[in-house]
Amino acid sequence: MSEEMNIAAWECFRPDEYFRDYYSQGVAPDEQAAIQFQIAFLRRSGKRFSRAVEYGCGPTQMRALAASAYVDSLDMADRLDTNLAHVRRWAAGEPQADDWSRFTEYVLCCEGVAAPSPEDVWLKEQRTRGVIAEVLLTNAKNRHPLGPERAGTYDLLISGFCLDCLSQSKAIWQRCMQNVFGLLEPGGSFVLLALRGCKRYRVGDQWFPGANLQLGDWTAELLSCHADAAHLEVAEHELPSHVGQGYDGILLACGSTTV
Repeated sequence: MSEEMNIAAWECFRPDEYFRDYYSQGVAPDEQAAIQFQIAFLRRSGKRFSRAVEYGCGPTQMRALAASAYVDSLDMADRLDTNLAHVRRWAAGEPQADDWSRFTEYVLCCEGVAAPSPEDVWLKEQRTRGVIAEVLLTNAKNRHPLGPERAGTYDLLISGFCLDCLSQSKAIWQRCMQNVFGLLEPGGSFVLLALRGCKRYRVGDQWFPGANLQLGDWTAELLSCHADAAHLEVAEHELPSHVGQGYDGILLACGSTTV
């Protein structure tokens, strides 16, 4: 049976399984690298971002936690309302929400807190809840993923392991990248992450698509999306322990767009 025939429909995506497989046991090596990379860029930028968006948040909170010290307002967008329901529960502090405290501790360590206390964790999570503004349904295949009124309105875009995981088609990935970059104002900043060499990735007993990106694809498309070459940082991180999940590395990028 072909890999294409093994790919599950997005309606079959189960957020609880995703959390269990990737986040319930602690901060895995891919997320350690991703969180370090995001925080290093945001700290290095030396500024606060007034209006940020995390595009393709899934049911997760780690990128919001890693952004909350540097943004005034953060919108969170995803294709599936089942994912957004998890975000809303955590943002509201509901008892049945997923526990992200180990990620909160890791974020604090990356920010220089040597041994985060329970109070440190609580304050960081409260700060993150305070900056989460809107939780939005979206589709990256649309020319204006969040509607034409939001085009060019954000000064920071964060997107992790999302746009490369919508299809096995590189052409669709490229179109989605162009559409989502349209959310940034001229000169806006971005932090993006993708799975490297991934044709499909596993959640539970199902497989979902990957665009099979390599570093050359990554760099070329970022430049096509008007990333400023003078300030573009791209990297890849080896992850041999993740082969069973469908990938052996991740791609990272940060920078700003041209004015």
